[in-house]
Amino acid sequence: MNYNNHYVAMAEGFMSKVYGWMTAGLCVTAGVAYYLSPAVNPQLFQAIVGYSFVFLLAQLGLVMYFSFAWKSLSYTTLATLFVVYSGLMGISLAPIAYIYTGESIFQVFLIAAAMFGVMAVYGAVTKSDLSSMGNILFMGLIGLIIANFINMFWQNAQFDLVTSCIGVGLFALLTAYDVQKLRNFGSMALGSQEDMDKIALLGALTLYLDIINLFLYLLRLFGKKNNN
Repeated sequence: MNYNNHYVAMAEGFMSKVYGWMTAGLCVTAGVAYYLSPAVNPQLFQAIVGYSFVFLLAQLGLVMYFSFAWKSLSYTTLATLFVVYSGLMGISLAPIAYIYTGESIFQVFLIAAAMFGVMAVYGAVTKSDLSSMGNILFMGLIGLIIANFINMFWQNAQFDLVTSCIGVGLFALLTAYDVQKLRNFGSMALGSQEDMDKIALLGALTLYLDIINLFLYLLRLFGKKNNN
């Protein structure tokens, strides 16, 4: 085996772990969101909907702890935190089944999955160096967060349309950027096996958030609302 094939094999092995954990997280999120949806558990849905902000704060705190403390945590602890975070995301996403029709949620998720797949493949095979996009994408992400915060109070439909379009484009590009960065890191295998496994979990969280946000922005654009 030549060096090039060796690096490719290492990258593919690393990415298989990343995608495996990402898929597991999405399954947990979908399962929790479905179980707590108003059609399945209306009483439980009513009980949790008033605490949405609490669950959002818990998610934010958990993802920050996950991101900054991963070096000092064991692989098992990180894996547990990832599953817990995925469950919290499912709780936060349960209300979309009340707002949008089940059919449109499914259709939009297929679109999001297809877009994610295309951009992930592009990030994996392109010969272009996407690392130069990092600062621009980060600034765009900060701007998008600020814009969404402003529109929470402004409630402007046209502004929401613009930010949703920007959000779709931003997270599509972030997918390609993150996949290339993760593959490059996986091919170098810097650190012990446990460190690499923990970084695979970090990568899974990154791509998980990419596809979740891509889905949510597409849903804002194309989701069909229930007549509640």
